[in-house]
Amino acid sequence: MNKKAKIFGVFELSKTYIEKVLDWLFIFIQIICIFALFSDGNFDYMRMALGNLFFWIIYMILEKKEGWRIPLYIRIITLLSITINDYLGEYLNWYVTSSLYDRLQHLFGTYALTLWIFFVIQQFIQLKLKNQRLTILFIFSLALALGTIYELLEFIEDEVFKPKIKNQPSLLDTDLDLISDLAGGLLAVVHYHISKHLKSFQFPFEQRTSTK
Repeated sequence: MNKKAKIFGVFELSKTYIEKVLDWLFIFIQIICIFALFSDGNFDYMRMALGNLFFWIIYMILEKKEGWRIPLYIRIITLLSITINDYLGEYLNWYVTSSLYDRLQHLFGTYALTLWIFFVIQQFIQLKLKNQRLTILFIFSLALALGTIYELLEFIEDEVFKPKIKNQPSLLDTDLDLISDLAGGLLAVVHYHISKHLKSFQFPFEQRTSTK
């Protein structure tokens, strides 16, 4: 084994260790947040935080089973977006007390989750996008779809569970959320443009060729 291979192996081991630390730290913080919401009697937000926890645990299982890999930067911002959503937005109730926070969280959350979904889809369907314009269109479409789906989930949440604090208090709030989601999508496209310099948008797998 040459020196370069050894260095690469150590780097991969270190990266895997950091990923595990991040995952378990996120789980620990989420559990604390869930218990805090429970103690405050905020069962609506507690249910959402619990759903986010199960969402990431399921992804961790699939990632290990399927051998998926996402860049460390994408993992960090994805976990960060979920954490600040549940802790600042739901536990500290910033969604209600600060309209600016709601806009910024939609922007950052859409940006982070768009990049995360992009890498997951790439590995799930084993298709490597090489055309720059197609990639930009795909990323932007993901952001728009993500924002729309999120608003639909909020609508369903309000109609089915009847929370004390509505996720969609008005049409204006919904429209502003969608605008923020659009801005998050544009930020993801900008990230793609400067990715070669950031080295955080590399494809973590090789495209499979069919033997049939």
